[in-house]
Amino acid sequence: MVLKKAAERTWTAGPPGVERALFRHGPTEGRASVLRLAAGAHVPRHGHAGREEVVVLVGTVQIGGIQMVAGDYLLTEPGEEHDVLALSDAEIFVTLHETTTATAGRAA
Repeated sequence: MVLKKAAERTWTAGPPGVERALFRHGPTEGRASVLRLAAGAHVPRHGHAGREEVVVLVGTVQIGGIQMVAGDYLLTEPGEEHDVLALSDAEIFVTLHETTTATAGRAA
């Protein structure tokens, strides 16, 4: 069992307006994290070699052109490219089933 208390999260900076709290990341267990996005923040178009699951926890985001609100779930298949745009302040839970490096995509 692995427990990560909210009060003990470490946030690391990503693209402007994006922070990530990593829960797990390893060669066999994949990666799970929460992304905190300020309104207007943008994660450029990218894809992954494995499946990616996203749950919107707070706010409104647009992922690959699809608007999502708190409670919405998205599954992307390997190689599907998408960007992320925060339409409001938002938090999303993201998990990758394989530990992989994101594949660079075309500019959004």
